[in-house]
Amino acid sequence: MSYIIVCNTGSDSLNKINTENLNNQSIILSADESSLGPHGLSLYKDKILVANNYNNSISLINYKTFKEENNLYIGAHPNDIVAHNDIAYVSCGESNSLIIYDMINERVNFEVPTGRFPHNMALLEEENLLFISNMGDDSISVIDYINNKEIKRIKVENTPTKINISKNKKYLYICISYLGYDKKGSIGIIELRTLELINRIQVGLSPVDLFEEGNYLYVSNLCDGSISIVNLKELKEENKIIIGGMPRGIVKIKENIFVGDYLNGILNIIGIENKKIKAIELGSEPNAMTLVKN
Repeated sequence: MSYIIVCNTGSDSLNKINTENLNNQSIILSADESSLGPHGLSLYKDKILVANNYNNSISLINYKTFKEENNLYIGAHPNDIVAHNDIAYVSCGESNSLIIYDMINERVNFEVPTGRFPHNMALLEEENLLFISNMGDDSISVIDYINNKEIKRIKVENTPTKINISKNKKYLYICISYLGYDKKGSIGIIELRTLELINRIQVGLSPVDLFEEGNYLYVSNLCDGSISIVNLKELKEENKIIIGGMPRGIVKIKENIFVGDYLNGILNIIGIENKKIKAIELGSEPNAMTLVKN
């Protein structure tokens, strides 16, 4: 059995959706009277960790009970969060830094400078490396998280958003979005052995998320209402599905693609073969999405 977790930035809420029976649970995050703006999320042990844009905090949600357990101050404008060995790594957009947070003692251990407006993150445990997409200066920061320092900054054209480490741990995939430009974006491919950008594959307008399965990437294009299906063997966009709205988070399960619609506050479930679309109501501005397999 598997579940999709979605954070809704505009309504301070999360959804947990059973991918088999489509049972939909929701929770409203709490923090006095201020808005939280949940933007990034990850799963760590039995917790869902949520980075909140608007009130400079992270929320801890019990995955099984789907109830909020804690809200912790972190720093200016948290965009994304990952955790490893009881340490949370949080990209903070306004301070242009990575916050390294001790989850046991609830304190900040280190603050590491990054590029401008750090956004999404991916952790490569095998090499003790953390990758951060810097939307403000078109780069990827490579962080040695053992020694808490940036060891390299890789230029990647324009406005990198989502990044993901390949299943075989050989590549880093990047949504090079050209967000705000009337120009098609691309999927950049960095070779992890050399830390060099080796390929770019053109997709739709403003790619913001991707999901890898087999020899394919499924890419959500925010500004043209489409899903790109990218053939990784041939390094090209093989197909495109037009769904409308503003596609955001994306996962693929069996023969269905699940895509959040940022504009309309729904989760679209698209059959790859028959192209039929079923919609499930979410909160306002569904943003980051992750798949959890039990």
